[in-house]
Amino acid sequence: MADMIRKEISDEVGEAEYFAVLVDESKDIMVHDLFMKKQKELEPTAQCVELKKLSDTRWACQYNAIWAVKKTLPAILATLRDIIGLSNPHRRTEARALSAIMDETFVVHLIIFEDVFRTTKFMSDQLQSATFDLEAADDLAQSVTTAISEKRTEDKWREIRNEAESLCVNAGIAPQMQRERRRAQTSRHLEGFVVEAPLERARLDTDDLRTHSFYPVIDRLLMEMKRRFSTETNEVLRGVSALSPKHTSFLDKKMILPMARHYRISEENLSAELYQVRRLLQRKEEQGHTITSTKEFLSLMRPYRDAFIDLYKLICISLTLPVTSVSCERSFSCLRRLKNYLRNTSGDSRTSNLALLAINTVRTRALDSDKIIDAFALNHNNRRIVLL
Repeated sequence: MADMIRKEISDEVGEAEYFAVLVDESKDIMVHDLFMKKQKELEPTAQCVELKKLSDTRWACQYNAIWAVKKTLPAILATLRDIIGLSNPHRRTEARALSAIMDETFVVHLIIFEDVFRTTKFMSDQLQSATFDLEAADDLAQSVTTAISEKRTEDKWREIRNEAESLCVNAGIAPQMQRERRRAQTSRHLEGFVVEAPLERARLDTDDLRTHSFYPVIDRLLMEMKRRFSTETNEVLRGVSALSPKHTSFLDKKMILPMARHYRISEENLSAELYQVRRLLQRKEEQGHTITSTKEFLSLMRPYRDAFIDLYKLICISLTLPVTSVSCERSFSCLRRLKNYLRNTSGDSRTSNLALLAINTVRTRALDSDKIIDAFALNHNNRRIVLL
C-alpha cells in the first residue's frame, strides 16, 4: 500500500518533491536524520558525530564544536545540497546561504583554529582540576607556549594548506583562492585620475590568508599566554608550591623569596621564621604529627600566627590564589540551582548564605541541626513560633 501511494505521488510531483514533502512534514527531525544518513553513506564504518552548540565560556566546548564541523564537513555540505532542492523556501534560503559561506577560505580558517584549539585543549582540561598544583600549571603553560610558537613556520602553513585542499576535495568545494595575485585594472572611466583607494575588495589569496589569519592568530594566542603566565606570575606560583608540604621545594627560601617581595614582606623576618618553622615541624614529627597539604600546614601554624606573622600571611595568600576561574564557575552553577522560582523573592543575604551552605557541602553535613535550632530559639524569644 505504501509503495502504491509513493508511486502516485512520484508521478505527480516527482521523486525529489516527494522527498521534500516528507522532510517538510517532519520539520527538523528529518533534517537531522538526513544529516545522519549522509554520514553513514560517506563513511559507513565510522561512528556518526553530532554537531555541538558553540559556547562562549568553555574553551573545550569551542574545540568540540570546531572538531565536529571539520569531521562532518562533507556530510554537512551534502545535506545542505539536498535541502536546497526542497519545497520549503525558508529552508532553501538558509541552506543556500550556509553553502555559500563554506568555501575554501572557510575551510582554511577551520583547519587553523582546530589545530590551535587542539594544542591548548588538554591544558584547559588539566587546569579544571580542583587539586592541580600551581607550579605544575606553570610548567604546563610553558610547554603549551613553546608548542604554539613552534607552529609559526612556513612548513606548518604548508601543512595546513595541504590539509585544507584535501578536505575541500572530499567535501566537493571548488578551489577559489588565487595562487598568484592578479594585477588590478583601473576602469577606463577613471583614466587621468589619481586612485588611492582600492576599487573593489579582492579575494584573499594564499599569502593574504597567511599574513592576515594564520600569523595573527598565533601571535595573539602567544601574547595572551605570556601575559597571563608572565615571569613575575611564575615566580609567585613557585612560591606557592614551596608552601605545600608535598612539594620537593617545601620551605625553600629561594622559591618563597620572590613571592615575599611581591607582597612586600621583609626578607630578614622571613628568613628567621623559616628557620624556626623547620625546627617546629621537626618537633611535631617526633611527636607523631604529620602534614600533607597546605591546609593542614595552616591549621598547624594557626596557634603560632602571632610568632610567625609573615609566614602565616604567605600561607593564607597561597590558599586563596586560584589557578583558574573554575571554582567561580562552579559557584555560579550552584547559584542557578538555588535561585529557582520558589526563592526568587529572597534577599541577597539569604541567597548568599544558602550558596555558602550548598558550595561547602562537607562542612554543611557536619553541622548539628539541633544546636542551630536551639541557638535560633534563644536569640529570638519574641517569635510566635516556638522551636522545640
